[in-house]
Amino acid sequence: MECEMCGKKSEKLTKVRVDGAILSVCDSCSKFGVPVDKLRSSGYSNPVKLPPEAVKLPQREYRPPMPRKSKPVKKKDNIENLLVVPEYAKLIHDARSKMEMTQDDLAAKILERKNVLANIERGSLTPDIRIARKLEKVLGVTLIETE
Repeated sequence: MECEMCGKKSEKLTKVRVDGAILSVCDSCSKFGVPVDKLRSSGYSNPVKLPPEAVKLPQREYRPPMPRKSKPVKKKDNIENLLVVPEYAKLIHDARSKMEMTQDDLAAKILERKNVLANIERGSLTPDIRIARKLEKVLGVTLIETE
């Protein structure tokens, strides 16, 4: 027979509980768990047995699932026709400074990483429309224009 923990072949295996699982293990691995016979004798793992008449559950009436309310359809802008303004970096930096916010504060408000915001402010990363909209909302500036 093989130990279920280390795989060593052994004549005698002991059942132990290791992290909630019951395993058949060799003598050297049995120290990692609690023997199952000890658990049973202490009453630890035996559930309370109730007579069948005490376990009657109330019968529930069948109710069909309620129909879900549909969400109102929002008219979405055609994203293909939207562009971020060329001077986005200066607009974002000036508006953030005017509001006396750090990059960390602004990044937390728009749920983006600080590194992303720093790259956008530096001008090395053009924000996508989703991020630009978040920045517009928080900073009160216009970053998106139509073609």
